[in-house]
Amino acid sequence: MSPAEFTVALVGRPNVGKSTLFNRMVRKRRAITFDQPGITRDLVAEPVEFDGRRFLLVDTGGYMTGEGEDDLLPKIRGQVLRAVYESDLVVFLVDSRDGLLPLDKEIAGMLRERGKPVLLAANKVDAKEGREGVFQFHAFSVDTIHPVSAEHGTGVSELLEAIVARIPARTDAGDATESTEADLPRIAVVGRPNVGKSTLVNTLAGFERVIASEIPGTTRDAVDVMVERDGRKYLLIDTAGIRAKRKTEGAVEIFSVMKSLDSIKRCDLAILLIDGPGGLTHQDRQVLRYILDEERAVVVAANKADAWPTEEARRKGLRAVAEGLDYASYAPVVPTVATSGKGFQQLFRKIEEASANFLLRVPTGLLNRMAQSFLYTVPIPSPQGRNRAFYMTQVGVAPPSFAVFVKDRRGIPDSFTRYLQNKIRDRFGFEGSPVRVVYRER
Repeated sequence: MSPAEFTVALVGRPNVGKSTLFNRMVRKRRAITFDQPGITRDLVAEPVEFDGRRFLLVDTGGYMTGEGEDDLLPKIRGQVLRAVYESDLVVFLVDSRDGLLPLDKEIAGMLRERGKPVLLAANKVDAKEGREGVFQFHAFSVDTIHPVSAEHGTGVSELLEAIVARIPARTDAGDATESTEADLPRIAVVGRPNVGKSTLVNTLAGFERVIASEIPGTTRDAVDVMVERDGRKYLLIDTAGIRAKRKTEGAVEIFSVMKSLDSIKRCDLAILLIDGPGGLTHQDRQVLRYILDEERAVVVAANKADAWPTEEARRKGLRAVAEGLDYASYAPVVPTVATSGKGFQQLFRKIEEASANFLLRVPTGLLNRMAQSFLYTVPIPSPQGRNRAFYMTQVGVAPPSFAVFVKDRRGIPDSFTRYLQNKIRDRFGFEGSPVRVVYRER
């Protein structure tokens, strides 16, 4: 959450429609919504612009008191309290169809104790019982109750008007903040469940920004977290664990995996986090395949490196991981310990190198002098007969893309493309970055 922006937190008990209202206000399906209590756990933040004013909207998990069977309930509650503490305004959402419940009263008391400005919004007024239930909430002694239907959009514009009316002119975030955040390197932390993704993000952030637990599947949504390392800022995207389709259980996990895959699409570089001592698994390779398909830069972090019994075992383990990367052998492998931050310096050094290679341009003259020895004098395998290349030039970056002008581009085998990619890497490196080769007829 950016301190430069006016921040509004959505708070309420579980299943009152906070995430649905959040998506309605940000005008996209950013937060996972499902007719089941407790879907949202981590804080999800998105900028909202309305009537020429801008603010940061934060979706929170359902606030509950007491202790759960595991450590998730107090952690979710802690996240809600943190959002309230860091916000400038709270939208307290209640369910008008359920009426005034004891937990609503507890939340109202919690907000009063913290002295935050509060707007009370009564959701689900699209039904008759919802419209009639709004009046019960006058018991909170508020001047105005904002009746809304998050699902259908009724009353949302009026609620937005009330929010922007509270924004002081001096804290209205302008285009400078937006462009600064847009320019930050976007790094997705991806992997299978329970390898330490959220722990890594929290250690970098310096506090528990996302909920980390030994329970697999704790993270459900993709959460953007801004961190600073050696004076440079990054936008980390913590994601839900990606499992094989046949092992995915229920709609919530399916949506979570879809969010994780979408995070790979919108990142510049992906950290593939694996359990180092456990070795590279089939599912790790599948997640790597998703990264390769999107042609993103990649660094492999072999986490839990402190669990290797000896230094020799660690060296062998890292070598086995590197050898198992197949077509992504260009990806550097870094041992890390997410709980302590050990290995993070090397990890970010490799991130910087891979990010630079992702945007690297090679001068055309140098490229063609290098290509003389392995491209122009070598016939290209082709089912149409003798084929040859005339010229090669770089046509783009992110990823670095090279166009090879040939006599006939039909039927050129993938093995020849990999041969060219390896030759380019032998000369120019491109560690951590994919290299794209396309063929064009002269």
